[in-house]
Amino acid sequence: MPVGLYRQPHSAPRQSSISEDDILVSTSCPSALTWHRVFPKSNYALLPQVSPSMVSKCSYRLPRTVSWSIIGSLFTLGMVYAVHRFSVYPSLLFLFPPSATSTYQFSSDPYSWQPSPDLHFWQSKRYSPSTLCTPTNQHNSPHLTSLNSISYDQFLNHRDGNPKPFGLLPVTSIPVDCLEDYFFGQACSRSLTDSADSDYNSRAPIDIVWSWVNGSDPLHVAALNDIEHAYGYGSSKPKLYRDHNELKYSMRSALTHFRHGVGSFHLLTSDNTVSNTATDSEVRYGQIPQWLSGSRWTDGSVSLDIQHHSQFFVSGAYSGPTFNSFAIESQLGSLCGVSENFIYMNDDFFFNGDVETEDFYTPFFGPVLRFDYGVVVDPHNPSGADPDGEWRPLDYSSHLLSKRFGVRPRLYIVHAQKLINTPIMHEMSSGMWSKEFSATARRPFRGMNGRPTETEPAPGHVPDGDDVHPGFMFSNFLIDRGREALLWSWAVGRIGGKGTPPKSQETPYWPDNDDRWDPDLHGTRAWEELGGVVGKAKIVVRVPRRESLDHDRVESLVNKRRPAMQSQYSFSSQDGCPLQYTKPNIPGYPPRLASNPHYRNYGWRTAALCEISWNQCFEKDGRPIGSASEFFVRVAFENVNCGDCIIRALMIASGPLGLSEFLPSPNRTVPLHQTQTYFDEFTPLGPPHLPLAPDYRDIDFSLETVMAPWIEEATQRRGSDEGVAGISVREWAMMVLQRYRYVVGELPTKFLSIDTPAAARSGVKGFGNDALRLICINDDVTNDNDVYAVDKTLRDWFSSKWPTPAAWEA
Repeated sequence: MPVGLYRQPHSAPRQSSISEDDILVSTSCPSALTWHRVFPKSNYALLPQVSPSMVSKCSYRLPRTVSWSIIGSLFTLGMVYAVHRFSVYPSLLFLFPPSATSTYQFSSDPYSWQPSPDLHFWQSKRYSPSTLCTPTNQHNSPHLTSLNSISYDQFLNHRDGNPKPFGLLPVTSIPVDCLEDYFFGQACSRSLTDSADSDYNSRAPIDIVWSWVNGSDPLHVAALNDIEHAYGYGSSKPKLYRDHNELKYSMRSALTHFRHGVGSFHLLTSDNTVSNTATDSEVRYGQIPQWLSGSRWTDGSVSLDIQHHSQFFVSGAYSGPTFNSFAIESQLGSLCGVSENFIYMNDDFFFNGDVETEDFYTPFFGPVLRFDYGVVVDPHNPSGADPDGEWRPLDYSSHLLSKRFGVRPRLYIVHAQKLINTPIMHEMSSGMWSKEFSATARRPFRGMNGRPTETEPAPGHVPDGDDVHPGFMFSNFLIDRGREALLWSWAVGRIGGKGTPPKSQETPYWPDNDDRWDPDLHGTRAWEELGGVVGKAKIVVRVPRRESLDHDRVESLVNKRRPAMQSQYSFSSQDGCPLQYTKPNIPGYPPRLASNPHYRNYGWRTAALCEISWNQCFEKDGRPIGSASEFFVRVAFENVNCGDCIIRALMIASGPLGLSEFLPSPNRTVPLHQTQTYFDEFTPLGPPHLPLAPDYRDIDFSLETVMAPWIEEATQRRGSDEGVAGISVREWAMMVLQRYRYVVGELPTKFLSIDTPAAARSGVKGFGNDALRLICINDDVTNDNDVYAVDKTLRDWFSSKWPTPAAWEA
């Protein structure tokens, strides 16, 4: 297998030689020698047939200089030999760490391509805030009424007997003309004039969603007493229902510090009936804040909308008033009228300083996630944690993620404002784990597993009986789904089956088996792409040098931001998976991959080398692996360390930017069906995605099975006449990968737990730090004699911090 050395633009070539079968171009690259594999047309057709100047790769495998002349001479002789005998070359690359002072040019020229009609079709669907609206959950103008001197929103609830069937919702995609640029690590170099790309080009407003309940409301108290009596217990604590006017000032803080980035405010509240008799159409009384004016619910360009639980809970998930925050959060993926990306807040979350849209989302990098790297969540089912706390749902949610994506600890999220992407949350709650999310929604209290119910007075603590933790699952789902897509694109889409043609005409081709995995053919190619030497049992892989989050690059890509953005991006999905770096570094952060990183406050140790073992990764139980999908399952889920290290090796192979070495060949397609069944109309599919079953052991990950729905859809849409092109595996894989893009960001945040008046006084003084942006204040007072003093301290500080009332305040 020959090795090609491509020229970096704006650098003078040293030498070049071209043989009949192989291409070899030695080049000068800033600060180092670069390389890239070239597979001759007679062997593999993996890369576009373009001139060397069309491709720019800079993978830092070698040092800039060798100080001792004798070592330099030996090195030169070794490299000459390695070029002629490729099997030696990759192993040499891992012996030399890159220079820490190396610099990169952020330019890469992907090959010239013509997007297919399928790619345009997949991107033609756009998310709309009305996508999830039904006759049941559409909320009209409030009808305010008074009951026992308390104001309510009175409405007539109609049970939805015919809910919408599940369909995957599209996210804002990397535009068609920018897709190849994106995967070569480049900002879009083309002029985008299509109005459909406006979501990508503009700073789309972000809605904010609050969850709130008035714990002193008489209807709420009556419902709580009834349910506690029915179940024989309750999980309510007085502190959960104490009110210091947090919601009013939380909204004021958003208007003060994020008005320019906000679309609308949405308030999720409880509702009840006056009588206990439930009918299909019933009058319900929804809670509203008593300080809310009945005449005007707008403040400038920002509107306030209230949605009640029985309105937005999906059909079959609402069983009556709930006192379980996880039940409410389980329905965040089903909200009507909410922007694609929204910020979810509790009423005790506040903005302490100015923030920007880019603190939460950018079209290029995706949602901004925030983790507490010092805490990991192991999978447990059932969990033995406190029923009333959050750790039992965390343990169970980690178990669900492990059952689908492989067993491992996962990252705990920062307790602060969270960016939620509606299509991704909908994919989780109504798709992959619809059963588990619906079960959580029906539980009125936390921690009901093992506690008595109306039908079971003495149940045992059972598996799959705990609540999900939607916020924790959302962030980790993005990471796991992105990791899964990377490995599938490479193992199944790029290497497996016909992705690796035989080396000679004498080798069997297996034209009808696109999931074939021959260890001598596919296994050898995969091993060599990872930098392995045929006959060697292991590959040791260092931490890659990546410039995805170079400080200047991030600033350039987010150049529409305002100076108030304080987030520093510390890890990007364009650099692989952060989970492999956190476990050895607790407490710590993902490793420093860039020479001039956007995130400056480092506190980690150097990440350890990882290892790819042929016996552990390329075999199973001592036998060869026989299919590409089996190999994928092995490295992605059964042995997650294999998959993590493979991703790291391919990041090195892809150079300092981009994900090019994960992508299938531009020439690989799957044919349409030869026999076509005609329908008057076909059901449009959702965007490309990998299977949604909740257990990887129940899924067939073979290429044709995974892509079968899109093959059928394209056959119906385009016909199957002779000569009609098949579906591009590369385009399909790129659509999957870009769907789950994200970036990890660090933003000054503080959590304050108040248990005494003194803690309240000292705590609010600490919020005077000008750099602090997100704060959470928890009322943990247990002594009733301290409640008044704490309440006064908080109200005085709130009113002095955010004195300007919103227009909707009475």
